[in-house]
Amino acid sequence: MVTPDDPRPAGDENRRELEQAESLRRIEAGGIPVSAERRLRVLSTGGSAFTSGLSVGDYALLDRLGPRPLAQVLGASVHQVGWQFLPQPNQWGGELFCELDMVARAWDQARRRALDRLTEEAQAVGADAVVGVHLRRGEHDWAAGSVDFVVAGTAISLPGSAGGGWPILSDLSVADYWKLHQSGYAPVGLVAATAVFFVSPSSQTQWTRYATTARNQELTDFTQGFYAARETALRYISSQADSNKATGIVGVRIDQSARHESYKVAGYGNQQPGYFDGRQQAGGAFGGQRQASDQERSGLAITLHAVGTAIRQVADIPQYPPETVISLGASPQ
Repeated sequence: MVTPDDPRPAGDENRRELEQAESLRRIEAGGIPVSAERRLRVLSTGGSAFTSGLSVGDYALLDRLGPRPLAQVLGASVHQVGWQFLPQPNQWGGELFCELDMVARAWDQARRRALDRLTEEAQAVGADAVVGVHLRRGEHDWAAGSVDFVVAGTAISLPGSAGGGWPILSDLSVADYWKLHQSGYAPVGLVAATAVFFVSPSSQTQWTRYATTARNQELTDFTQGFYAARETALRYISSQADSNKATGIVGVRIDQSARHESYKVAGYGNQQPGYFDGRQQAGGAFGGQRQASDQERSGLAITLHAVGTAIRQVADIPQYPPETVISLGASPQ
């Protein structure tokens, strides 16, 4: 390993090795690689043509509105999911219904790191805002037990701004950004949250359903799981909007998935409930606890992602009522 104070002449290979080591150190600290910073520094001085995800129409509309596109910015993060244990059910074979806080936290941490890196790239080019932010997430067979977020958008500068502030993120299109501006509102920032719930019906419920498989019937406990995930995610993004004194949230997108999973149940010797990042660890200890019983439960893991743009009113736009127009010319033949 070559270190920065190595007395040997640093050739191209040594420089690449040093740069890779420095990039890894920055990524571990939550930052962006050296190569990305170098490219953005050139863009910030006008030394290279900008790139963006804007269409020709979006670019023309943005130019009419006043902001100037600076660069396409990106943030990415891959996170390992820690050990997830379930709380002890009230009775043997009873129903289990709980939030999978460790899994949800992994999604939140991956998204937060990706957005932080997107913001750092936007700051590097002196941006005031990032529009058209797209979040892409994934889980991969080649990296079992991991989740990832990749976010991208177009950094812009506002008219009359010297930059240097904290860029405002928005997933609004340029057309929607323009409409919002015309209505006297401005984006406050991107709000996003993930909720993951686990539902495992009781033995009695499973037996009853098995005995009535010939009938159409709603699986009410699974339905409840989707509602609980939705309410939890919306509560989190509403809290984020309130903390930024937003008027409301527009363009909220909800994406959900469900799949069969199995988890170990926490042992009786580790029953200290607690809190982490606003998520309550329900009942028996789970989510990060290092003890598990031999009991394992299978059920449906429901994952729900919610994202939107928080907005705030910044100006009173007068609303003019329609006026009657009477033509004084000759009537058409």
